[in-house]
Amino acid sequence: MLKKIMTLLLLAIAVFAFALPTSPVEAATKKVYVATKSGSKMVYAEGKSNARVIGKMTASDRLQRTGSRGAWIRVNYKGKAGWVPTKNLRTVSAPKPIKPASVKTYTMKASAYTPYCKGCSGKTALGWNVRTQKRNVVAVDPRVIPLGTKVQVFVGGKSMGTYTAADTGGAIKGNKIDILMYSQNAAIQFGRKTVTVKVL
Repeated sequence: MLKKIMTLLLLAIAVFAFALPTSPVEAATKKVYVATKSGSKMVYAEGKSNARVIGKMTASDRLQRTGSRGAWIRVNYKGKAGWVPTKNLRTVSAPKPIKPASVKTYTMKASAYTPYCKGCSGKTALGWNVRTQKRNVVAVDPRVIPLGTKVQVFVGGKSMGTYTAADTGGAIKGNKIDILMYSQNAAIQFGRKTVTVKVL
């Protein structure tokens, strides 16, 4: 009889313990970031070791701490809640924002030339023979735009196309470019213009 009573009592305790609500999540009151103490650590869907694994937190990750419960910390993992044992984490500074690459643009005086002009060899400063193989080339001052640089040229806001800074010229100093054209008439008609040069 006593054995039966003890069994029922243990069963009642187990049911009561199972029915107890889990402790509430303590929300983070300010932005705090965490990283692993060493290596990669598993990220779980819930704050318990038998929960489903949803990913890995690598040593280079800096994740925002969004809350905690018991021995677990909740983090923002790829836009959703993830849980990592507190013992695996350390507090770190916020990750540095990635700055967009700066784009250089220049306002320049532009002229035009052909590879067939008197005294022209047809070879650029990069050694390209533009008489035998047509290329989009501009002559530049290498101190301003290094040779080999890709640029886009705009006249009045309209793109003329993409060119390679592949040539130089005695008169091309500072903010000046010379645009290679394959027609003498086209070069004459272009004349001299103020252009915008965007470095790609």
